[in-house]
Amino acid sequence: MSKLIISLSTPICRSAQVPELGKFALTVIYQGVKRDALLLRFKGVVYGYLNQCVHMPKALDCEASQIFDDSGRYIQCSMHSICYDPVTGASVSALCEGKKLKAFKVTETEEWVYLVDKKTQLAV
Repeated sequence: MSKLIISLSTPICRSAQVPELGKFALTVIYQGVKRDALLLRFKGVVYGYLNQCVHMPKALDCEASQIFDDSGRYIQCSMHSICYDPVTGASVSALCEGKKLKAFKVTETEEWVYLVDKKTQLAV
């Protein structure tokens, strides 16, 4: 009798498509709603966030394509310069203290980045 193996991960992109301090844009269904999202690489690790600042409902990269600040330490909204910790998504700017970017779980293995989040699906 053969076993049916159900994978809970969905391939998103090749690892090389998410450069260090760079981004990869995608569209996801997050908690039932179609949303723009980003994969970011920081210190070699890939993180997934919805592409929306917590200050205003604008894309983090709405005015500039660069997603990290000049120091390379923080994710920075291009509209009002609100900064976020790339590991936790928490705001490090006083204006939005205590708020976090909405994250979704990803993993990277064998040169691919996979979506592994129960509340998120890739949009078709």
